[in-house]
Amino acid sequence: MTGGAHVLDLCVALTERSDEDEQMRLVAKKVSLTQPAPIQIDSTEPEVIATALDQIPGRAIVNSVNLEAGRDKLDRVVPLALAHGAALIALTIDEVGMAKTAQRKVEVAQRIRDLCCEEHGLDPELLIFDALTFTLTTGDEEWRPSAVETIEGIRRIKAEIPGVKTSLGVSNVSFGVSPGARAVLNSVFLHHCVDAGLDLAMVNPNHISPYSEITAEERELADDLVFNRREDALERFIAHFESKGEEDVAQGAADPTEGMEPEEALHFHILRRRKEGVEDWVDRSVEKIGAVPTLNEVLLPAMKEVGDKFGAGELILPFVLQSAEVMKRAVAQLEKYLDKIEGYTKGTVVLATVFGDVHDIGKSLVNTILTNNGYTVIDLGKQVPIQTILDAAQEHEATAIGLSALLVSTSKQMPACIQELHAKGLDYPVLIGGAAINRAFSYRALYPGGKDSEEQYEPGVFYCKDAFEGLAVMDQLIDQDARSSLVEKLRTGATEFRAKGDAPVEEVNLADDSVRSPARTDVPVPAPPFWGVQEIDVDLDEVYSHLDTHVLFKLHWGGRGVKGEAWKTLLRDDFRPRLERMWSEQTYLHPRALLGFFPCYSEGNDIVVLDPEDRKSELTRFVCPRQPKGDRICLADFYRPKDSGELDVIAVQAVTVGTEVTELMAKLEDEGEYAEQLFVHGLGVQTAEGLAEWLHYEARGMLGIPVTQGRRYSWGYPAVPEQSEHLKVEKLLDLGQIGMTITDGYAPDPEQSTLALIAHHPQAIYFGTRQGRLLADGSPDDLIKGSPRDPSLFGDLDDEDPPDGAVEAEDEPALAS
Repeated sequence: MTGGAHVLDLCVALTERSDEDEQMRLVAKKVSLTQPAPIQIDSTEPEVIATALDQIPGRAIVNSVNLEAGRDKLDRVVPLALAHGAALIALTIDEVGMAKTAQRKVEVAQRIRDLCCEEHGLDPELLIFDALTFTLTTGDEEWRPSAVETIEGIRRIKAEIPGVKTSLGVSNVSFGVSPGARAVLNSVFLHHCVDAGLDLAMVNPNHISPYSEITAEERELADDLVFNRREDALERFIAHFESKGEEDVAQGAADPTEGMEPEEALHFHILRRRKEGVEDWVDRSVEKIGAVPTLNEVLLPAMKEVGDKFGAGELILPFVLQSAEVMKRAVAQLEKYLDKIEGYTKGTVVLATVFGDVHDIGKSLVNTILTNNGYTVIDLGKQVPIQTILDAAQEHEATAIGLSALLVSTSKQMPACIQELHAKGLDYPVLIGGAAINRAFSYRALYPGGKDSEEQYEPGVFYCKDAFEGLAVMDQLIDQDARSSLVEKLRTGATEFRAKGDAPVEEVNLADDSVRSPARTDVPVPAPPFWGVQEIDVDLDEVYSHLDTHVLFKLHWGGRGVKGEAWKTLLRDDFRPRLERMWSEQTYLHPRALLGFFPCYSEGNDIVVLDPEDRKSELTRFVCPRQPKGDRICLADFYRPKDSGELDVIAVQAVTVGTEVTELMAKLEDEGEYAEQLFVHGLGVQTAEGLAEWLHYEARGMLGIPVTQGRRYSWGYPAVPEQSEHLKVEKLLDLGQIGMTITDGYAPDPEQSTLALIAHHPQAIYFGTRQGRLLADGSPDDLIKGSPRDPSLFGDLDDEDPPDGAVEAEDEPALAS
C-alpha cells in the first residue's frame, strides 16, 4: 500500500501445507479488516475461493479461472463470484494449452466470455482477461515474439469484446536477468501494454519507473527486445546491464535518493513530486548547510525549475501543484529552524478576489505558487472591498498587492482600487490577473486620472497572465535594479499604448429597435407541462452524460497545450480514470435545479415575461441588445412580437451544485492538497455546467421539441451581456429556495451555479453585436450527450485547446476606463 498498490493479491498456497482454505480464511479476514484496498483472491481451488469470499465484506477479485481442463471448474467458480458480487480474472488458456498468439488469445477470451456472461449472467465489466505474459529473457526462439503478441492480444480483446477488462502478471516477462535489467524491462513492457489498453497489472509498484524517466538508451534496448526488432536484442540488453554491475533494484527503486547528498535529494523530491521522507532530508540539509541556504539555494531553485518546466510545456498544472505540495511539507519542516531567523521571507503579498466576484481558484493558484517560492501571502479571500485591501496592505507592510477577477463587471474594481491607492498616497505595486482582463487593461489602469490625466500610478500596475508570471514579476520587484527596469518598461509600454490612441470605436446604438431581424414569427409555440416555477429532481447519473470532458480536461484540469501521444496518454492514464473515480466516490456535489415556464412576448428589444395566473400582468422584462448592422438580430426576436396578438413561452433555469464543494476546496488548500483542490474545483464547475446542459435537455423534452432545437443563453455573453439582469432572475425564480443568491457584483453564489433563459425558436443561434448571421432554416445545437465529450462514452477527444471559459466581451477582454 505504501508503494502505491491499488489491489492486494492474497495467495497462501504452499506445497508443504494442505490447509490452504483455513490459511486463506485467517489471512483474508485479517487483511480485509485492516487494509482499505480491494482484495484479490489468488487460488486455483473453488473451496478456497468460497472461504475467502465469505470473509471479505467488500467487492473482491477472484484470480482465476481458465479452460485448461474444460469448463467444470469455471462452472463452479463463476456462481461464487456472482453470489458475492466479485470480479473474475480469466486466463487465456484452453484444452489446447496457453494462447500464444493474439488471434488465439482473442478466440479463448471470446469463448470464456460467452460461458461467463451469456450462460452464467456475469456482467462483462466484472470479467478481467489475463492475456498471459511469457518470458523474453530465456533466449528461446519460441518466445521472442511473445511480448508483441501479448500487447496485440490486449489491444484486440479490448476492441473485440466490449466491456471487459484486461490484466497481466508483468514480471513474468523478465525472469532470469539481473534486478536492474528486470526493473527496466518490466517498466517498458508495462508501458506498452497500458498503451494497448491494459487495465490492471500485477506488479510491485516500488519496482516500476515511468517510461519517460528511463534513460533513452535503456528504453531503446528494452523496446528492441519487447518488439522483437533485432536478432541480437537479448544479447545487447543483457550486456548493457552486466556492464553496469549488479544492482539491488528492490532497494534502489524503493529509495532512489539513497546515496544522494541532502541538497540533491530535496531537489529530486520536489521535481519528482514525492512527499514521503522529505522532512528527513530537510533536517539533513539544515545540519549540513543551514536553514536559510536550504531555502534559498535548494528548495526555491527546485521550485523555479518546476515553473520553468511548466512554462516549457514539460509539466501540466496538476504536476506543478503536486510539487508545490512537497514544497509545503518541506517548508513546514524548515520553519522549525527559521522561526527565529529574520529575513527569510522574500516579501509579503496581499491577495484578494475583488468585490462582487466569487471565483477564487485563480487567486488560490497564485497563493500556492508564491507561498511555495518564498513569499508570505495574506489571502483575503473573495468579494473583498477596496478598503479592506488597503487596510491589509498597510497592516502587513505589503511588498505588493495582487487582485483577481473573472468577470467583466467585477474587473472594474481593479482601476477603482488603484485610484484609491493613488489618492491616499500609498505606494504598493499592484499585480492584476484574471480571464476578463489583458495587458491593455493594465496600461489603462496605470492612469488613475483616466484619459484626462498623464499622471501614472508610480509603483506600477502589472498584468500577469498566470501564477508564474506573477512570480516572475514579484522576483523583479524585490530586486532594486530589476524593479527599476520593470517599472520603466511598464511606463514606456503604457505611454506608447496611449500615444497610439484607442482604435476608432464606431458609436452604435444597441437599443435601436427601428429595424427587426427577419426571424420567423410563425413558428409553433410549444405547450409546457406546467406554468410557473418548479424544482426539478436531479439524477446525477443522468447529468454525467452531459459533462463536457474536453473543457474539463483541457481548461479546468490543466491539459491545455498537451498534444499527440502525450495527450492520449494523459487521458488514458490519468484524467479519464480520475474522473470515473471522483464521480463514483464524491459526496460533496449537491445539485439543485429550478425551471420556470412563463408566457411572454417581445416588445422591441425586450422580452416581456408575464404572470402565468392571468397571462397579462408583467413580472419582468429582459433587456437585450440588437445588432447595429447585418441581420439586426436581437434575442427578443426569437419570441412572438406583441403586435402578433399571440403569446410565446420562455423557459428560465437556475442550477447549483451547492456550497460544500467550495468548502472542500478551502479545506484542501489549507491541507496543502493543491492538485486535488484543482481537480475538485474543475469537477464542481463542470458539473454545474453539465447540470445546466442536462436541464436544458430535459426542458426540450418537456416542450416536445427536438433535442437540438433552440438555444440556452447565459447572462454575460454577447446576446445578453448585462449581468445585472441576474437580479430579475433571482426574483422571478425565487433562487433562495435552492440556496442561491446574487452578489453585489451580480454573480450567482455559490460559485458553482449558472442561470440561463431558453429560446425554443428553431432559428435561435449564438451571436454577437458585430458577428452572427440568421440562418433561414436554423442550425442544430451542439450537444455533449452522445458526443466524444460525453464521459459515459469516452470517445476520442481531439487535442485542440478550447477557448477560455471565462465571461468575456465579444471582441476583446473588457478594458475598463
